[in-house]
Amino acid sequence: MTATASTSVMGGLVGSRVKRKEDLRILTGRGRYVDDVNPRGLLHAVFLRSPVAHGTIVSIDVDDARALEGVADVITGAEMAEITNPCNYGAEVPGLVTPTYPVLAVDTVRHVGEPVVMIIAESRAIAEDAAQLIVVDYDQLPAVTSSTQALADGAPQLFDDVPGNIRYRNHTSSGDVEAAFAQADHVISETFAQHRWAPVPMETRGGVATFEPASQMLTYEAACQTPHLLKFLVAAAINQPQHLMRVLGNDVGGGFGLKWSPYREDFALCAAARRVGGTVQWIEDRNENLISAGHGRDETVSIEIAVRADGEILGMRGSVVLDQGAYPIMPPPLVFTGLMRTTLPAPYRVPAYEFDETVAVTNKASYVSIRGPWAMETLVRERLMDLVARELGITQVAVRERNMVTLAEQPYEMATGYTLENVTVHETFKRAVELSDPEAVHAQLEAERAEGRIVGFGITSFIEPAPGTPEYWASVGFPFGPEPTRIKVEPDGHVTVYTPQMPHGQGHETTLAQLVGDELGVPFDDVRLVFGDTQTTPFTMIGTGGSRAATMASGGVVMASQEVRAKILDIAADMLEASPADLEIKDAIISVKGSPEAQLPLSQLAMTCYMAPGALPEGTDTDLQASVVYDGEGGGFSQATHCCWVEIDPDTGQIDIRRYLSVEDCGKMINPAVVEGQVRGAITMGLGGMLYEHVVYDDEGQCLTGTFMDYLMPTAAEMPDFELDHLEFETDKLIGSRGVGEGGTVLAPAALTNAVEDAIIAAGGQKVTTTPLTPTRVLELLGTIPAE
Repeated sequence: MTATASTSVMGGLVGSRVKRKEDLRILTGRGRYVDDVNPRGLLHAVFLRSPVAHGTIVSIDVDDARALEGVADVITGAEMAEITNPCNYGAEVPGLVTPTYPVLAVDTVRHVGEPVVMIIAESRAIAEDAAQLIVVDYDQLPAVTSSTQALADGAPQLFDDVPGNIRYRNHTSSGDVEAAFAQADHVISETFAQHRWAPVPMETRGGVATFEPASQMLTYEAACQTPHLLKFLVAAAINQPQHLMRVLGNDVGGGFGLKWSPYREDFALCAAARRVGGTVQWIEDRNENLISAGHGRDETVSIEIAVRADGEILGMRGSVVLDQGAYPIMPPPLVFTGLMRTTLPAPYRVPAYEFDETVAVTNKASYVSIRGPWAMETLVRERLMDLVARELGITQVAVRERNMVTLAEQPYEMATGYTLENVTVHETFKRAVELSDPEAVHAQLEAERAEGRIVGFGITSFIEPAPGTPEYWASVGFPFGPEPTRIKVEPDGHVTVYTPQMPHGQGHETTLAQLVGDELGVPFDDVRLVFGDTQTTPFTMIGTGGSRAATMASGGVVMASQEVRAKILDIAADMLEASPADLEIKDAIISVKGSPEAQLPLSQLAMTCYMAPGALPEGTDTDLQASVVYDGEGGGFSQATHCCWVEIDPDTGQIDIRRYLSVEDCGKMINPAVVEGQVRGAITMGLGGMLYEHVVYDDEGQCLTGTFMDYLMPTAAEMPDFELDHLEFETDKLIGSRGVGEGGTVLAPAALTNAVEDAIIAAGGQKVTTTPLTPTRVLELLGTIPAE
């Protein structure tokens, strides 16, 4: 038997810089996004939103809007409440208070941009005109615009069932903290505050809901990261039977955590489609996205560290206050504070540890997940390590080397309740020191400072739960969750992979196809990925997030491929009259090792299984598919060290990043080009978040950054060339890869801030304890201008 070899990429796929197969579709404008869904009879929805941060609704007049030609429906909060259940993101967690709230505001508004009335019309323009005809009378109430205000005595109460504006409080302690501080040669304390910034995906939120009255079927095409979670919560909110609802995710133009949670607009849109008995589309505009979609990174951490004179850490105690805005969404905020609590000491030995968590409600948009939502812990810890070094008169490198957990010490039980194993942060640190040569750097900086230049250097390390371990997530208080996957060989020999992952730019279609290609011995182009359809993909509530794909989805496709491969070889052994152990599969051709003339195309074998199973021996398993659930085998951590060199303009406060180095270890890189793309993008996001992006509220709770004229985004022009170096430490697990999506966003702010403070302190300025690092703030820290 003979077959024509495919010209497609084949063999040795894992570890190769295979071009991304999705790019042909996405980069040439052929993708299908929510805004591309335009069926006949499509109606368009807009939301009238609150212009005040806190107030009661006295009256709503929608008569003129309803009378406008082309308007199909106008739904007030009270009317929406008749067809929906209150939003409830409750979780049975001790100490967590979760207020429910209506899909559209009924009596009270609690942040600028809260949806109050939904308008549905033949065109978006008509709907927006109708919105202008609606009159809402508000009785304005005092606004609470910071967690400090929210927790103050006598502060306005935002919810009747959230006493003291506190949603959550928690205290944990391990080891003898008091003794650690009593024995310390030095105790160093500081409070750090991180500003609020936004996820800002290129594609905003949106969806198209279609209700078919005859079948009672509701189909929702949405820009989302978690189709099954979206279906589950929307169906519950509008009383739609689960078996009569389908969620479709097509191409998604970025998420960065924002599209992990369902939102009240999703509930309203699906309820409205059922009410009008047709198809309704809502596409969020950029102003809505910046003001009402949600923001993250609004935390204050007070920290104390006890150290010996040589820099050895004896203990640490801290507290975080998280400003979660007005309304809860998914996941609950204790996940974010829990991530900060559990990850803060890593990658260092901290034998005694104490941490307090407080979540406060304010009159802002909801706190949402942003790429690496626990990032505050890295910023705080790595800032603290530099403070220790300065206090003790030792180097940034020495204080870290003195305390960093090495591979030889592992498994190492952390004070925060989980075990480090196969964590190579010490190796990435050593490599970064080798590449950067901090001693030479500081000598150079001193010479430049003598010339009057304001220059600095920062070095920082971290570990990333990507995906972490079940033990780690248990300490956080959030389920780890296995990953289901199904793989099927089609009658023509091509392979279809069904995954609950919801890619939105990371390259899943490429990397998962590389794994399947190598495991099954089929060409890269013969593998197709099916995702984003709740009717066909395996169920999971988690979807894409937390860098799960590199380990969890990869493990699923490898396990399933191995099961299918075993079936193929069993069948082929009979057809080729050989032992399965003597067979191999290359380029979709099964052959006897050492006897290439004895071969069988996979397509022929598959066709036999589908069309003529009776031709095979009785009892042959001809079902060429496998469904597996991969448990992660203990998961694991990625790790990295970043170095940053800066120079500050003394006249303008502008920060010039002169050089940036990243050394990371995410295990075996499935596709180095994809990994480097993720690292570059993540570092850019982290640096941009520190230098440019800032959601600003005034004292009345008005969001002042509602356009890209006010909310600045970094571009390639503002970024330096990144130097990337990789270690590839592999374990004995099925999958030697770990996630790398968040690392740059988490670590870059700390590296940049340490470098900036190094420069400012050397110039006689002050410590950096708040962000962002705007030119004005830098000039304040330098003493060039007075602080506000």
